[in-house]
This record gives sequence, C-alpha cells and structure tokens, in this order.
Amino acid sequence: MVKTNVTDIKPPQFLGYLHSFRGLAILKIVLGHAVAAACIGDYGVFDVSYPVLMISEIFYHDSTIYFAVISGLLFTKILKPKGYSKFYKSKLINILLPYIFFTLVFTLITIKFKNTLSFEKGLGYYFSKAFMNLLFGKASFVLWYIPVLIFLYMVTPLLGFLQKTNQLTKVLFLIIMGIPLFVSRIPLVSDYSLKLETMIYFMGAYAVGMYLGADLEAKLGSLKKHKNVIMATSVLATVVLFYLYVNDIDMYGKVSLKETFFYIQKIGFSIIFIMMFKKLGEKQPNWMKPVARDSFSIYFMHGYILYASYPLFKFVFGTHTLGAFNVGLMATVLFIYTVILSMLVVRIFKLVFRKKSRMIVGA
Repeated sequence: MVKTNVTDIKPPQFLGYLHSFRGLAILKIVLGHAVAAACIGDYGVFDVSYPVLMISEIFYHDSTIYFAVISGLLFTKILKPKGYSKFYKSKLINILLPYIFFTLVFTLITIKFKNTLSFEKGLGYYFSKAFMNLLFGKASFVLWYIPVLIFLYMVTPLLGFLQKTNQLTKVLFLIIMGIPLFVSRIPLVSDYSLKLETMIYFMGAYAVGMYLGADLEAKLGSLKKHKNVIMATSVLATVVLFYLYVNDIDMYGKVSLKETFFYIQKIGFSIIFIMMFKKLGEKQPNWMKPVARDSFSIYFMHGYILYASYPLFKFVFGTHTLGAFNVGLMATVLFIYTVILSMLVVRIFKLVFRKKSRMIVGA
C-alpha cells in the first residue's frame, strides 16, 4: 500500500491548485508582517492611520483564515478517509513537534538569564517560560495561531459528526460556519491567555473548509456559477473595511465590525483563489511549489527572522522624507530575505536530518 502525505509534490489525490493557494497564503502573511515591521522601523509606531499600513492591514489581516480553510478542506477531502489515527499522527509529526522545537529555540534566544542566581534556577526558569510559551503560543508573535490550530484539530471529530449525522446537526454545522460574523476574534495581548472567541472565530473558517472538501468538485462547480456574486461580495467587504479604518469605526457592542467584514472578505477570497488556481489545471506556477511545500516552516520562522533581521537593513532608513517609499522598499527587502532564509534553513535541516527534518522544522 502506498502511503501518501499531503505535503509531498505529487502523491495520489494531490490537489495542485490547493497547494498553490497555500503558497500564496503564506506569502501574503509574510508580506503583511514585513510591511508592519517596515512601518515600525520608519514611523516608530504601528499606526494604521498611515495609508501604507492601512492598505496592508485591510488585505493581509486575518490571512490565517486561509490556512484554516485549507486545513478543513484537506481533512474532509483527503485525510478523513484514512482515519483519525493517521490524521492525528500526521499533525503530531508535521505541526506539534516542530512547534515544540521552535518554541524551545525562540525561548532560549529571547529569555533573559541575567537575573537568575544559579544555573539550576536559570534552567528551571527557562523550562517554565518555555512551557508557558508552548501553551499560549508566545515564543514568537506569530505562534499564537498554533494553539488555535491544535484546538481545531481537537474539535474535528465533533465537527465531522455535526456535518454528517442528521438534519439538526447539519444546521448546527452551518451555524458554526456563520458564527464568526457575530463572535469576533480578540486582538492579541501580551499576557498569557487563550481567547475562546478567537478559537470559535477560526473554527468557523475551518468548518467552511470542511464543507467545501465534502464533494469538492461539485461544490466548486456550483460556486463557479456564482463567482461574480462572490467577487462582488468580497470587493464590497473590502470597501466597507476601508470605510471602517478611515473613520476609525470598529466595535458594535461586543462585535468587531472589522473582524466581521474580514471574515466575509477572506472567505470570499479563499473561494476566488481556489477557483483561480484550479482553472490553471496542471500549469500551476512552478516557483510556488517549494514555497507551498515549506509553508508551515516559513510560518514558524518568519516572525522571528523579520524582527531579528531588521537592524541588518536599517541603512534603508537614512531619511524620513520618503516615508512611503522607504516602507515599500524595506518591506520588499524584508519579505524576500525572510522567505529565502526560511527556505534555506529548511534545506539545511533536510540535508542533515533528511526525512526526520519534518519532525523538527515541519518540512
């Protein structure tokens, strides 16, 4: 029996267009964070009133929704028929073990030992800090999504039950898909906490992916008939987001209007991008394949690389008279550098550890 792995280039049931979408998703995430880093470097503050950062935020914020949709789609289309044991084994190897590795490494790099009185106390402090970072995704600012993703994996059997059992459970499943319209993701905070609202928000996107993955071809065929409506809805959501940002409008009671329209926008764009890449058939961009293959490794590393590497390129900001130009130039440099360096690290680990590298860096 031939074993398959969804991250290989062409295994049975390989969805090339979804692979390309995954590559695009990670590039959007890295670019968005690169723009944010460049803005902080040029303006000294993260302020969405600056046009460059506002535009970036509107198109990049909540791009992790793309990953949630992809994960849900892959589960119902490819992984569910293999059984839950193989599903959880793959997540242990491809996600949890690399997450532990990067958490330990980033904690070691960033921890301050100068206040510890002895080696034993310093070691204890390190492991307690690493444990908290692991639990809450705090070793790097991008790792908050991994505990959320683990939560999604944990509730997958429940969602699968709701999706297929009877009419009542199917209605509940559809409600879960729509809950993020009314239950908003909570902004990231510096303390150690996991917000249930955030996990529910991404569970909705994950459920959308599961819905699409069940009879995928038929679903995409049906959605293709309404592609103009989907496009118009996504564009309208984007216009509304510009209005909300320009006028500094967000909360309506306990609901973030921005998060509501980000959800509409990103779900719409997910469908559009999937259909767009599917239309390419076997002519998927070759350069996108290695990026998609290493997407989770890039995600794990890019946050730390971006901000640790910023001083290396500080010469770009020799003057503040060309603010927007400086931000664009710095963001481009940081973006390219971060993606290439992340993939280079993956390559080195593959050369040294071969197939075992998947359990270390996720690729």
